Amino acid sequence: MKDVKVPAEFMQKGGTELAPMSTTTDLATAMIYSASSSSVLLCLRTTHYMKRGADISFLSAFPAEKEFLFPPLTFLHPVNDAPEVVTLGARTFFVIDVEPVLP
Repeated sequence: MKDVKVPAEFMQKGGTELAPMSTTTDLATAMIYSASSSSVLLCLRTTHYMKRGADISFLSAFPAEKEFLFPPLTFLHPVNDAPEVVTLGARTFFVIDVEPVLP
């Protein structure tokens, strides 16, 4: 996500995505789309295939990209107490490991 900061409340309680949530398995792609002076990257951690979004790679305009779609109202629960801060040049990325809970 571009130009955002991590709210403390999200780190404590988590949050719900109200819209369909498109994700990628490619870190470089995620970094390109979120690149700004302050970016948040959500790293989704799942333990079972039933907790993952639908693989929609075959629908993508970029067939080489692995894209997964999560349904509206997916709850994201932070796994760690604080985000990992990664700085690359002038860009700062706050990386948060989250566990998705499907509705």
